[in-house]
Amino acid sequence: MKDVLLTILLCLFATEVPADSWDEGNFKPYNTDVVLEKTNLPILFINTRDEAGHTTAIHKDYRVAVRMKIINNADGVNYGDTVAHSGQTTDYEGWVGIKYRGSSSFYDSDKKPYGFRTLKTADVNGKKEKVKLLGLPEDNNWVLLAPYHDRSLIRDPLVYQLSRPYFEFTPKCKFCEIIVDGIYYGVYILCEKPSKGKNRLNFTAPGDSGDELTGDYMVEIDRDNEPHFVLKYKMYDHDICAKYHFPEYEEISSEQMAYIKQRFDELEDVLGSDGFADKENGYSKYIDVENFINYQLMTEFCQNPDGYRLSTYIYKRRDSVDPRFKITPWDYNMTFGNNIAAGDFLYEQWVYEKGQKAGLLGKLPVPFWWKRLTEDEAYWKRMKERWAELRTSTLSDQHVTEIMDSLVNEVTIGGACERNYQAWPIWDKEIPLAPTTATNYDEEIALMREWTKKQVAWIDEQLGFDPTGVISIQNVPFVKRKDNDDWYDLQGRKFATKPTARGIYIHQGKLAGNQF
Repeated sequence: MKDVLLTILLCLFATEVPADSWDEGNFKPYNTDVVLEKTNLPILFINTRDEAGHTTAIHKDYRVAVRMKIINNADGVNYGDTVAHSGQTTDYEGWVGIKYRGSSSFYDSDKKPYGFRTLKTADVNGKKEKVKLLGLPEDNNWVLLAPYHDRSLIRDPLVYQLSRPYFEFTPKCKFCEIIVDGIYYGVYILCEKPSKGKNRLNFTAPGDSGDELTGDYMVEIDRDNEPHFVLKYKMYDHDICAKYHFPEYEEISSEQMAYIKQRFDELEDVLGSDGFADKENGYSKYIDVENFINYQLMTEFCQNPDGYRLSTYIYKRRDSVDPRFKITPWDYNMTFGNNIAAGDFLYEQWVYEKGQKAGLLGKLPVPFWWKRLTEDEAYWKRMKERWAELRTSTLSDQHVTEIMDSLVNEVTIGGACERNYQAWPIWDKEIPLAPTTATNYDEEIALMREWTKKQVAWIDEQLGFDPTGVISIQNVPFVKRKDNDDWYDLQGRKFATKPTARGIYIHQGKLAGNQF
């Protein structure tokens, strides 16, 4: 126990917390003359001025109280001039405690992301208020993502939509346009975050003994810039850190700290052992294998350079509920080729392999778990099966294209994308970590589509999937069920997963069968 607590304390004292970052003008856009007349997106107004008209500076290390108002009319047309259009529908109006958030998305981005909590009063330390925002389930803890590195504006929502069916919780989000103190700030994404709320992960606070001590917990594999503990196994002599998220560091007890650290130690010891794949006492005792495979495949599909090693939220419920670790998706703004590392291993190697090498990713390598798991034949076999299931459903070429088209349409049809790049003219600007050869939005989307096509083809090859030889379940063909649990079309071709609807199916230009 003493050794564990000593390790934790040493980590905390070694942590370098950045100085508070703020700007008296609240980091205005490059062009402050953009006018928002009307839009198909909700409009989020932030008013930082006090009663005397003085502007309140938003900070990064602590929240300040400001007023927020959200306009969202039922007909899908919202007006920036709330005086001339006084009868608009107010989705929310009240106080919020707001701060800047993010690491590279803050320090390497001129367009700053926010985190905020909805409040009952102007007291930033007072009682929080759970509310529904833009139809999202009620909570008091929200994020405003600020696509800047991501010139497509859609990468986070795209991955969330594609991965949602396969995780216990995947953030829901809504595009909006933001006006701060009368100045247009561009397209943002109002987003849920992985958190304890009943409409999110619905965590129960752990106790200090018995079954209550075993859960619930959530940590984030990430940098060492907040209170954390260090995992037992280093990579290239670099520590791998797990930040406290639930309970938060201010609330977690020493017994709970010791327990969750011990549980990770046990997992890593097992993975490092010769018997790591044992069906009774191997890794499957400690992780939800299907969940880990889903996370791994989605990380590789979009080639997230931050996957596994940053923004990786891992949680565990009480042993009496589920003793295994699970992961929830988060942070995909530098995916689909949108990262400086892409040229080094684009289509050529798995992120989980390349990310283990300190030469590429500096002091933040990928934990050894992911490479180790793929060394188990049963895990690899299930990965191949799962990829086939995803490619014939959520990750089919047709479905990925449909979701991408829908998101692009949402940010372009009402002029939001055009306004955003009037406020932030960055097409000829070199942005840290996220280079692109695109000179306009259409080129960026075209590059993203082409990248996705090549990446999926590469994974198909690695995992032995032939897209021409497996029946798609988009607009499911007419099927019949045999004595076993497998599903087939009328010509006896097997489906990778159970169909969910009926419809006409064309296979290589021929009608597959008649309805029955």
